Amino acid sequence: MVAEINDERKDKMTVEDLLTMRSGLDYSEVGNYDAMNASPDVVPYVLDLPIGEPGAKWSYCTGGSHLLSDIVRKTSGMSTFDFAEQYLLEPLGITEFRWSGAAVKDPPGVYGLHLRPRNMAKLGYLYLRKGQWDGQQIVSSEWVEQATQKRTDVDADPHFGYGYHWFTVPGMEGYAALGGGGQIILVIPKSDLVVVSTANTEESIC
Repeated sequence: MVAEINDERKDKMTVEDLLTMRSGLDYSEVGNYDAMNASPDVVPYVLDLPIGEPGAKWSYCTGGSHLLSDIVRKTSGMSTFDFAEQYLLEPLGITEFRWSGAAVKDPPGVYGLHLRPRNMAKLGYLYLRKGQWDGQQIVSSEWVEQATQKRTDVDADPHFGYGYHWFTVPGMEGYAALGGGGQIILVIPKSDLVVVSTANTEESIC
């Protein structure tokens, strides 16, 4: 793939492509993560990457999450940090958290939300309860349903599918948030179960 800032394929990229990690951007967590984090402006760095065909293939891309963050910022008129704190963390009573990485120096971008296991479990429980918390609808039930459905296969791993930034786990009839360093929020609705792990392990949950 050849880097072209004005590649017409970038005009075809959709929000759904970004949500399902099918942006087509030629991005590698090993090859691009540090360089992106060190760049003076994350969003142009991501948009300048070479691209294949959007929507064609799943490939994990933290850079795509930065683009989604910038969309939130531009449509809400708030930084993603303020938006998340006002509409998600505060309603869940989450007061102990920390942003890190590019998030600190680059307001359009977000990565590195540090939470205690109890608060990670709150996020899982919010989805287990279809977006409700303490009688209040924090996230729409329609979004929870859409986000946790399998929408694409995960390349080279038959145990998982992928929805909207959630891995689906068909063998458990559940879904999971899989973070760096073995951080896991696993939700299994049929068992009314939320499992959280912060163990630094490379072992699969399957």
